[in-house]
Amino acid sequence: MSEVIQVRSQYRMREWAKIIQECEASGLSNKEFCEQNGVSIKSYYYWLRKLREAAMHQNQPSLVQLTSTTDECNRIDDMIHIQFRSARLDLPGNTDAEAVIAILRSLQSL
Repeated sequence: MSEVIQVRSQYRMREWAKIIQECEASGLSNKEFCEQNGVSIKSYYYWLRKLREAAMHQNQPSLVQLTSTTDECNRIDDMIHIQFRSARLDLPGNTDAEAVIAILRSLQSL
């Protein structure tokens, strides 16, 4: 994507983010807000979807490879703490690595 197109796209996203915020703050339904402000309802929902998709891509969790010795992994009193958005998951330190990976992949798909 050329720089000009990228800048234009970012500008349009910022402008639509403002419109969507104004709509949400207005207390009107989306349809009423769009009619009163000369905004196409189809364009409104198109940009709402685009902005949500962009937000999801920015907040994707990433997997980080951890290394540890076997003795450290077998200690039962250790805990694995997974923080995702506002939720926290505490697992026993001896939880199977494949189970932890499956949990992380599930969170990544949200």
